[in-house]
Amino acid sequence: MNALARHLIRELRPVRRPARVLYMGAAFWTASALVHLIALGTDGWAWSGAVSFRKPLTFSLSIALLMATMGWVLDRLPERPRLAGVIAWTFLVSSTVEVGLITMQAWRGRASHFNVMESGDAAVFALMGAMVGLMSLGLVALLVWSLIERPADPLVRVAVIGGLVLVTTGLGIGQWIIQLGVEYVGARGAVPETVTFGEAGVAKFPHAIAFHGIQLFILAAIALRTGSFPDSSKRRMMSLVVVSYTTILLFASAQTVAGRAPTDPTLWSLGLALSLAVLAIVIARTARAFDDQAAPELAEAAKVA
Repeated sequence: MNALARHLIRELRPVRRPARVLYMGAAFWTASALVHLIALGTDGWAWSGAVSFRKPLTFSLSIALLMATMGWVLDRLPERPRLAGVIAWTFLVSSTVEVGLITMQAWRGRASHFNVMESGDAAVFALMGAMVGLMSLGLVALLVWSLIERPADPLVRVAVIGGLVLVTTGLGIGQWIIQLGVEYVGARGAVPETVTFGEAGVAKFPHAIAFHGIQLFILAAIALRTGSFPDSSKRRMMSLVVVSYTTILLFASAQTVAGRAPTDPTLWSLGLALSLAVLAIVIARTARAFDDQAAPELAEAAKVA
């Protein structure tokens, strides 16, 4: 287990300056998530509602994951310091301002999203929207760069491009969420506790799935690259991870568009459950293959070191 941990640390650590910058941002927002976990607990674990420490907690953790992910991807693309630096700093600054504003509103006891009833809150929400636009530019630029100058390793290539396509899809879902929220405020003159479509479709459900598949893809690529099993088997398992996860996103989106809550029993939730089962099987096989074939080699290398 120690050899496995050392292997993951070695594979995930930042190498170039833009990646190190993003990793520092990720460390800061991970610490913020821990602080807000404590704050949420002292507030009686008040998870629901438009005003809750849930928001800075979840947004801090989400943006920390995305920052670290972008840093890892930048390290696997051709070395172009200026381009990588522009992308890294654009994402770091814009995401820090956006999540900082969400955090500020939570501590003020004000709703951060769709709160346009007073001029001050409306200005905060408008600035958040501008920062999301800049973040989106950084993510799309990273996807375009990955398509033009693709990562050399085939497994990493699938993880990066497949994951960034899903992230871009998540950006589109985010725009849909904004539209739904604005329509809710216009119709009711109040801030929505949760943005829904139809009767109970939770719009952030597919949004979150789309944004965080790339981390799973990266871990799968790292595990599959190690070991002596055939390259064809590695590529097949990597493809199964991407396809099964994408299927999960499709079923989650269908469940939401049908106006049903994530756990409501429907044909879509059945498909979601089956896709999750397939993904779990593939991940278990990947982990087992890594453990059986790679861990002894890593342990031996650790003894030598």
